[in-house]
Amino acid sequence: MLRVKALVLLAVLCLGTSPALAEKLYKLKEFKPDVSYIETSYSFPFLAKEIEAASYDANGHLGYILVASDSADNLVISTWHSNAETPEYLVNRGKARSVSIAKIDNTHFITPIIDADNKLRVMLWKITGNGTITYRGFRSGPEVTEVTSASSGSAAMVVAQRKNGTLFAQAFKLKQAEDIPTEKALDRRGIYEFAGSADQLALSDGTANLLAFRDEDGKQRVTRLRKRQNASVIERGPTLVSMGQIQKAAITAADGTPNGRWITLSTSKGPSEFKTGHRCLGQTIHKEPHGRGKLIEWDIGTDGTQYLRRRAEREFQGSGGVAKEVAVEVISNGDYLVSSHLGFDTFCKRNPKNRGKQRMEVHLWDHAGTTYDKDASGRINGKYYDVALAEFHPIQNYDANFVVALIGENQQVKLSIWGVK
Repeated sequence: MLRVKALVLLAVLCLGTSPALAEKLYKLKEFKPDVSYIETSYSFPFLAKEIEAASYDANGHLGYILVASDSADNLVISTWHSNAETPEYLVNRGKARSVSIAKIDNTHFITPIIDADNKLRVMLWKITGNGTITYRGFRSGPEVTEVTSASSGSAAMVVAQRKNGTLFAQAFKLKQAEDIPTEKALDRRGIYEFAGSADQLALSDGTANLLAFRDEDGKQRVTRLRKRQNASVIERGPTLVSMGQIQKAAITAADGTPNGRWITLSTSKGPSEFKTGHRCLGQTIHKEPHGRGKLIEWDIGTDGTQYLRRRAEREFQGSGGVAKEVAVEVISNGDYLVSSHLGFDTFCKRNPKNRGKQRMEVHLWDHAGTTYDKDASGRINGKYYDVALAEFHPIQNYDANFVVALIGENQQVKLSIWGVK
């Protein structure tokens, strides 16, 4: 990934979308997919408990992939072209939770999951230009409670949490398959064991992967993972820690080189409830875990140590800064940074039913001269429980397009297509 221009994030989230900000960010379409399995000839509503999204480029054919744990805890994978309202291909395979996805090359990706026996299962898939997915086998692992993954050069990096809370990292490459010599299989390399326990894992793509997690004290830490020439994993330099406690974290690579830059978006530990303004006499409107969103930039120092540095940061303020789930992604070859979070309005409303109205907010960050500002904002009203972002091939003369995947009430999935000009 190329170096993103949005490195210093100095804007305060606002309640609405002003005409000036709306000129660059366009919500093109929203839909709730109703998909069917061709292989078994039956239909079902696309309900999900967890969802992840990733872009793909299968020999020049671009789209995005959704990986979900559905309402019956089954793994569901679907591929989508541009702003289509039905998937190009869809597959359901086995019990799964804590789902993840990572590309190895343009035609292969993995889906690390927690299977029915609570063990790590890393599944390999092949994707063709028309979006067809072919299962190519799996490698199993120990019992785990959480898993994440990311692209790592010509490999994929997987980080998982063991039952005792400790973490391990492992790289996966491709090798020639024994059953079909013209196909590929997974080649698993050595395990790197972390000291101490941690959870809420988030891993960036890139030649060097930055891992963000919540440590034993509840604070966000980041550490850099590198692969040796034989693809075994090492940790480079000490971890860095944030000042406050967090609930969730997301991360994106602003520059995919080893001496790169990364941006994390996290939500703070609290308060666990928010109140309306003083004119509403401080009425409590939510008791679900929410916090304040914060963007932090990380990079590598120039002193030759290769140690991480904590750079610019911004904690969201105002009614638009309340967050419980977060997502962040670099798009348009590094030109823009897109952030999304689930929150609600803390302003006092005349009508009580509108107080604390829940919504998803999306923000576009761009470099403007010598300053870094928020270029555009938008929202989708409604109560949601999970959010994921992925870029896909530009459509309708837009500079960039991306999808926001949401899980709403009753576990129904909503897909929202956005364009940037």
